[in-house]
Amino acid sequence: MEEWRRVPEVATPRAVGAAFGVFYVAGGLVALLVAAAGPTGAPGRPVLTALGASALVVGALVAARRAHLPRLATHLLAAAATGLIGTAVLVTPDPRSAVLVAAVSVFVAVDTGVFFARLHALVHLSACLVTTTAALLVHGGVGLLGALALDLVLVAVALVVGVLARRASSASVDGLTGLPNRRGLDDALERLALAAGRSGGPLSVALVDLDGFKAVNDASGHDAGDELLRATAARWRAVLPRSALLARVGGDEFAVALAAPPAELALVLSPVVRDPGRPASAGVAAWAPPEGPAAALHRADAALYRAKRAGRARCEVAGPETASVALAADLRAAVAAGAVRPVYQPLVAADAPGGAPVGVEALARWTHPVHGAVSPDVFVAVAEAHGFVGELGAAVLERACHDLASLPEARDRGLVLAVNVSGLELVDDDYVERLAAVLDRTGWPAAQLVLEVTESVVEGGDERAVATLLACRTLGVRVAVDDFGTGYSSLSRLDRLPAAYLKLDAGFTATAHTCAGRARLVRAVTAMSRSLGLGVVAEGVETPEQGRVLAGLGCDLLQGFALGRPEPLASLAARLRHPSAAPAADARPGAGRADVPAPRGATADDATPGSRAPHPAV
Repeated sequence: MEEWRRVPEVATPRAVGAAFGVFYVAGGLVALLVAAAGPTGAPGRPVLTALGASALVVGALVAARRAHLPRLATHLLAAAATGLIGTAVLVTPDPRSAVLVAAVSVFVAVDTGVFFARLHALVHLSACLVTTTAALLVHGGVGLLGALALDLVLVAVALVVGVLARRASSASVDGLTGLPNRRGLDDALERLALAAGRSGGPLSVALVDLDGFKAVNDASGHDAGDELLRATAARWRAVLPRSALLARVGGDEFAVALAAPPAELALVLSPVVRDPGRPASAGVAAWAPPEGPAAALHRADAALYRAKRAGRARCEVAGPETASVALAADLRAAVAAGAVRPVYQPLVAADAPGGAPVGVEALARWTHPVHGAVSPDVFVAVAEAHGFVGELGAAVLERACHDLASLPEARDRGLVLAVNVSGLELVDDDYVERLAAVLDRTGWPAAQLVLEVTESVVEGGDERAVATLLACRTLGVRVAVDDFGTGYSSLSRLDRLPAAYLKLDAGFTATAHTCAGRARLVRAVTAMSRSLGLGVVAEGVETPEQGRVLAGLGCDLLQGFALGRPEPLASLAARLRHPSAAPAADARPGAGRADVPAPRGATADDATPGSRAPHPAV
């Protein structure tokens, strides 16, 4: 039924307006010529002349405003044309002229076949056939067979033209998702580039590839893969700006174009790339005249490849773009000057959420002197794209180890320091040596350091990254698989990874306290983790109730705004010295709300802490 309601791609406002304008003018001229050729005293001649003149005026007005013709107006024009033709047939002076005027109905048949969805086309064509046939029969002189012969011509014209119009449209449309295909993308990019060249405005393109799509096809079949592509196209179309062009260029690869700088397109793509249910990787490039859009797509493809190799679920910006180069230069200078500094978010034991932190995660922060605070998703991507993410990571790691080593309470309590690591760092040959040197210089114990890597990094298949993690473990450093629950295939590799912890992504745990199904899933993950000797950290804890439920489901550590926001070193030191003086969880946004619903269908066992097997010591 959806196909019957779909308007052909050729039905653009300009094309519809031009066609209706020409047909009205042509129909008006036919009426005027028939009136002029008829007997001078014929009673219907003035009416026919008036109808022809009216059609000429309407046609001229429609042609003049063809770019602004609303969809409703096209239906009104088609209905009006049917009425005008039927009236003109009735007032013509002789049967031959009546047939000639009735033949103008072929214009309506063409319009319905080309510019209307099939259901609307059927309605308009039926109305035209009934009106014309009735008018010919009432006029007299043309028998039923003659009227039906004309009807047959109209139906044939509408069908043939409709088929041709839809085939022309489908040549540029992907049959699975309804998005433009590669041909449609090329045509659209040429138009966008022409407009950008005239205005001098920016134009950026991106190639986006679903992560783990092959695993879906292999595990569930191609029908499931097709359904995933359709659902993904619908979701992306909903979250992207209306001005963005979205196309499917083949397989699980999509293209996006936007009249904006690359950094803005990268930000627009962030909900697509970080979608917990369907993570993706993206490469972004700027179109730079006089090159063609194909050259920008080629650079975007190279950036997409880097994103896949770097760990997936990320967006890479292709260089060199002026804005990106300038931001990279500022960031590199900030790294060298020590202006990129970590803040620390507490991790607390699930069985004692009100106690002192048992660990902290170091989160990099950078405030640009002009643009203000820059998101880590943006500046880390810039560092990766311009080849100095290793310098950035080393600076944050050293600063964090130095900060924590300066706090006697942190060392004495065995506080764990978790630091994020880029996939590109792990493939550096000397990463392990640099890590050992940092630990030696700062004096921070290796046993109290945890390297956090996203599950997409270890899913990516680069054995060098896994080998680096194994070498880090020989130093005594532990590994956490971050953002667990956002990818597809890490589950099958957990037994091969040198991991000590799983960190459940906030999107995975957000509804564990309100949805019994999600609660059971979290419990299953924690049980599996314990059987593998892994600890479980739940991220995104925003309310005390959520924390209590996650603790009851088997999570060992909790992290989130309800338990502590990221804070500078001085605040962390005060928290460690005086745990009771730390801000209460109820004072933070989202914590302690009275309207938090109870788990739907959850049993007491689902929400109450139970006995847990021993987990890796924190």
